[in-house]
Amino acid sequence: MTKQRLFEAAMELIGQRGTDGVTVEEIALAAGVAKGTVYYNFGSKNELVEQLLRHGMGLLMDRLGDGPEEAPEDSATRRARSGHAPDSSAAPSSFDPLDEVGRKIRRALGFIADYPAFVRLWLGEQWRADGAWQGLLTDMRGDVLEVIEASVRHVAEVRPLREGLTPGGVAVALFGAAFVTGMDRAAFHPERSLDEAGEAVLCIVRGALEPTGEA
Repeated sequence: MTKQRLFEAAMELIGQRGTDGVTVEEIALAAGVAKGTVYYNFGSKNELVEQLLRHGMGLLMDRLGDGPEEAPEDSATRRARSGHAPDSSAAPSSFDPLDEVGRKIRRALGFIADYPAFVRLWLGEQWRADGAWQGLLTDMRGDVLEVIEASVRHVAEVRPLREGLTPGGVAVALFGAAFVTGMDRAAFHPERSLDEAGEAVLCIVRGALEPTGEA
C-alpha cells in the first residue's frame, strides 16, 4: 500500500514537472509518508523513476495484449466445433485485420487517458540525450513498436503496403500519431470519443495500403 502511494504521488509530480523538478521530500509529502520511507522502498529517486517506468510499461503492454487478436468465429467454425456438419451455404468470415489495429489504437488512447502523467514522464525522458534511463526507454519503445508492427504486418498480408513503405515505418508513424493524438485529447479535447480519435489515427494505415481499385 505504501509503495503504491509513492508510485502514484511520484508519477503525478514527475509527470507534471519532470524528474529534475521534483525532490524526494515532495514525493514523500504528497504520498503522506516520511522521506526515509522513499529510500527504504526504492533506495534513490533514480531507482523510483526506473520502477515507475517499468510499472507503467507493464500496464500499457497488458492493455495492448501479447499478440494479435483472433478473428471472431464464423457460423461454420462454430458448427464444426459443436459437432454439427458444416453449412456449405454459410458466408466466409469477413474479419478485417484492420479491426485488430483499430482495437490496439483505441486501447493505447484509453491508456493515455487513464495515465497521462506516466505518458508525460515517458515521452519527456525518451528524447533526453543525457537521460539516466536511455537503455530502459529504448527497450520500452522497442516493445511497443514490436506489437504495433506485428499488427501492421497482419494487415499487409491481406492488402500490400504502398511501394516504398515498410511495416516498421508505418508502425513508427502510428506510434507517434497515437501518442500525440492521445495527449492532445487528454489535455484539450476530452469530449472526443475513443472511436473518433482512434479512427483518425487509423487513417495512417488506410493511407499506407495499396488501392484496391474498387469504386
